[in-house]
Amino acid sequence: MLFREIFRLMGLYLFGFAFFLLIPIGVAGYYQFFDTLEHHPQPHTTIYFFYTLLITLALGFLGYFAGKKTKPQLYRREGIAAVVLIWLITPAISALPFVLSGTLENPLQAYFEMASGYTTTGASIMAPKAYDPETGQEMEIVQVVPGVHDTTYRYYGTIAPVRDPETGKIIASGVEAVSKALLFWRSFSQWLGGLGVVVLFVAILPALGVGGKLLYQAEVPGPVKEGVTPRIKETAIQLWKIYLFISVLEIGALIWVNPNLEWLDLFTITFSTVSTGGFSIKNESIAGYHSFGTEMVVLVFFLLGSLNFTLYYFSFRGKFYRLKDPELILYLIVLVLASLVISFSILGTPKMNMDGVYDGVFSLGEAFRYGVFQAASIQTSTGFTTTNYDIWPYFPQVLLLILMYVGGMSGSTAGGMKMIRHYMVFRIAQYRVESIFRPESVRVFKVGGREVDVKAASMVFVFFVIVIALSMVATLFFVADGCDPETSLGMVACFINNIGVAFRAASPINGFAFLSEPSLVMASLVMILGRLEFFAFLAVLVPAFWKQDS
Repeated sequence: MLFREIFRLMGLYLFGFAFFLLIPIGVAGYYQFFDTLEHHPQPHTTIYFFYTLLITLALGFLGYFAGKKTKPQLYRREGIAAVVLIWLITPAISALPFVLSGTLENPLQAYFEMASGYTTTGASIMAPKAYDPETGQEMEIVQVVPGVHDTTYRYYGTIAPVRDPETGKIIASGVEAVSKALLFWRSFSQWLGGLGVVVLFVAILPALGVGGKLLYQAEVPGPVKEGVTPRIKETAIQLWKIYLFISVLEIGALIWVNPNLEWLDLFTITFSTVSTGGFSIKNESIAGYHSFGTEMVVLVFFLLGSLNFTLYYFSFRGKFYRLKDPELILYLIVLVLASLVISFSILGTPKMNMDGVYDGVFSLGEAFRYGVFQAASIQTSTGFTTTNYDIWPYFPQVLLLILMYVGGMSGSTAGGMKMIRHYMVFRIAQYRVESIFRPESVRVFKVGGREVDVKAASMVFVFFVIVIALSMVATLFFVADGCDPETSLGMVACFINNIGVAFRAASPINGFAFLSEPSLVMASLVMILGRLEFFAFLAVLVPAFWKQDS
């Protein structure tokens, strides 16, 4: 194992990452020195982002000088190790402004929040603190999940409210009480992680040399790592150009349908939508904007984010025949059918808004509006919510749980197991069944006209086994840590597929502030495992991986 080369690469990565820290520093400076008309809970976050920048540069210098005498070349093991280290270290550095400013006092909670950001999960532990109305003392939040054995969750909120300096009255709570620069940074992390921070730096750091291909293959989701150009660096650049184009297009669409949106809302919504991340700067998620037009724009663009980006590349070059892709066709069919089934399933059932207030029952139009949005939001792994689906009948809830595992297309920003893998498993199983009564026939397995070798097919089966095994282990872990089974199962589906919302104690109106410290660690690891699609992360856990002669 060439540790010095890994150090050198990490140093270069941190230098590049420090550049992106200049953006939230600018946002923080704007709100601190120029926008003085509004109240902010931490009006001086500029200095904390600056401290984070200095720490990042210091770590970058240490890494670079530790490996400055090595050749700029990566081998497979070093590339895999570098990708895993990047995904473990980036949330830790990004969490520093939250910890240094006192916004999140527990470092594990801050790490969870930023791991959720970069993995585009969108699960949040930001919850308003509760206070006794008579004494003004902070109180525990008590939440009871009914079941065969009722489960009681006792925890404290994580975000202090913003109070009027004269009257002491609370004017903002929860997510809306967090510094706007931190909210920008939180959503920006999803945009960086959407197409992949590693792919980004493969595109902008030519010093990676031939090792860029190994980093790209270890980081890009999906069973088939298809490049759009012969050179991996050029492929990464083209994908990021498409990503940026879609982002700019959404900003324009949001301005068109809702010209009252502030620039911070425009950018944070776009960051969280195109990346299929789901973070919001409103306590009520997208429902907090009370705008049908905004919802529809968000719906369109997280659907665009869930499609394979190579299809955009070929379409822009007139190769529309590439749209005749079995994964795309199957994905759209499942999405439409699931949306229709869920919409009809909730018709006439009680409706609860994101503020926890019942608002009659779903009419036909409302059932389609909320059912389609929620089904698409879950399957694309975005996790935006416009209603509390946790009170829906069991059938649509279970269907939403299944959609979490279905996921979007490979090569997209979406999470989940990816539609191509479900298609491949079905076809392989079909061939195996046919071989029982036609043992003499020889089949060549193809997807979209391209032959799939035995190695790729076997890796798909291994992927399914890992997902099942990890889901069982993580569910048992959360139950052993005091969570009820339904909450635990929903959380595992949320974390492993990078969805952002779950059920019961982790319903859309509750969040994940109830997680204990061991559960925060487990949840963060599962999110990163799901984002890297397991293989790279699990490889570094094998002792033989680190042996010099292996």
